[in-house]
Amino acid sequence: MRKNGLAVILLGLLLLVVGCGKVTTSQKSSQSTKTTEKTIDYAQLSDSEQSEMTFTFVRNNDSSAVDLKIVNRTSKNVTFNGNKFILIYPKKSQINSTKDSTIKIGSNSTKTFKNLFEGLNSADFSTIGLYCYKNKNNKLAYSEINSLSAKSTNLKESSLQKAYKTASTKKKPVVNKKPKARNDTERQNSVPTGQITSGQQAVALVQSMNGPAPQGTSYTFMTDETSGTNGLVKTNDGQAVYWVRLFESGNGVAITVDDWTVFPNRTVIHQAPPAVGESKNSQTQDSDDNDSDDDNSVDSNNQSDSDENTDTNDDYDVDDVD
Repeated sequence: MRKNGLAVILLGLLLLVVGCGKVTTSQKSSQSTKTTEKTIDYAQLSDSEQSEMTFTFVRNNDSSAVDLKIVNRTSKNVTFNGNKFILIYPKKSQINSTKDSTIKIGSNSTKTFKNLFEGLNSADFSTIGLYCYKNKNNKLAYSEINSLSAKSTNLKESSLQKAYKTASTKKKPVVNKKPKARNDTERQNSVPTGQITSGQQAVALVQSMNGPAPQGTSYTFMTDETSGTNGLVKTNDGQAVYWVRLFESGNGVAITVDDWTVFPNRTVIHQAPPAVGESKNSQTQDSDDNDSDDDNSVDSNNQSDSDENTDTNDDYDVDDVD
């Protein structure tokens, strides 16, 4: 009897030990399951974990809204703040997602979220953009101009990387330098081509052949009563030319240094135009001299006639007036 009682006691103790072991194992298994099903925000994932997730943004035909498809291959449940997705443009204001609720995607699962972005239009996709979560540290995909779909794998495409970088580069502002004001001599340095059509062009041509005016002197073009608005003068034989002069100015007096004759066909003669204005002046002077001589002759004749016709009253009697 005693042996049977002792056996029963030992069997009871054994059953008690085995039961406690099962409870401990069950508790550990439960804790392990909870660790596996941990939920975490996408921004807190490591780079390697983020690479195990795929994002596909799809805009509708009129580009008014964008849906998001997420594939989660990690061992974690991942969450997103629905209004923290952003579409960043290089030189335009960013667009924020409009979904206020929390987005949750389970481990090793796929899920699509409708109308993540709303209120858009085709103009919002006229340039390359970048889909991100919270900030540019969490890049999701490039927004392509000519495609309604943008998948996260396009982040590795060099053509899109280059396009986004180029669009983001700030161009240096072009500074329009105002041209330095030129004096008369500098303006004359603009050598004309083709026919000479002004006195200023004639000066420029002469200066290009002879160099800048020496210090204290200046080039100019001469005019007379025959000149038109363009500075042409006529020689006494009727030719229309330009008269360029180098002069020295001192004490208010212009002293002639040199002269050139410039023809409209660009022929240059190193001398003043032949008798420019002299013919008319000479004729005028001769006419004035002749007129003066004639006047003197007339005055002399008049004086003679006056002397002959002067009545001295010597032959007339003079009555006394009482």
